[in-house]
Amino acid sequence: MLVDFMKISTVDYPKKIAATCFFGGCNFSCPFCYNSQLVNFKGDFMDDNIFFEYLDKRKGIVDAVCITGGEPTLNEKYLTEFIKKIKQRDFLVKLDTNGSRPEVLQKLLKENLLDYVAMDIKAPLRKYPELTGFKDIQKIEESVEILMSSQIDYEFRTTVNKNIHTVEDILEIARWLKNAKLYVIKPYKYTPDVLDSKLCGTKDLEMEYLHQIYNCAKSEGIENIKIGGGL
Repeated sequence: MLVDFMKISTVDYPKKIAATCFFGGCNFSCPFCYNSQLVNFKGDFMDDNIFFEYLDKRKGIVDAVCITGGEPTLNEKYLTEFIKKIKQRDFLVKLDTNGSRPEVLQKLLKENLLDYVAMDIKAPLRKYPELTGFKDIQKIEESVEILMSSQIDYEFRTTVNKNIHTVEDILEIARWLKNAKLYVIKPYKYTPDVLDSKLCGTKDLEMEYLHQIYNCAKSEGIENIKIGGGL
């Protein structure tokens, strides 16, 4: 459910001006999560009407709405109705997801409620239980397959932390996703709000590490990889 929103973002939806909505609650416990305050959110949720009143006033200025978290798909009914209200106003919708609920993703796509999806790939599948606490990796695979067979715009992305991810870890992901439209690797940016700064370290990832991964991937013929900005 809606916790807060950013009125204007030029980076959350590619080539569009977006309002970004933050949903509370997540079923992952990634040590490098920069939205850690949303993982086990215990505060008050926002009145949706506040957001939609804002959106109505920004018609012609804002092009799209990005829904992020936390993990928005945890509350399927609420999310579906929330998106329908956005689509009724003729805005584009981008969903950020960890891919843990492929059945929700599939339903939203079938109802033509999504225009763009960004799915976070946290680690190679074999490392998911250790790094995220999520053990049903088949669901992650299902979500990847759903997106790769869809007609909408999408991207897969990994925030890279060299204390957690080896070069080979990211290359393993890149090989898996080599036929996807886009795979973005992004640098870990330190914030004291991450779930486990002791494990993650207190420094931003050096861009040289990403360039090393990028060059290795390109040398293997992986063409869809891109270096993105940090969060």
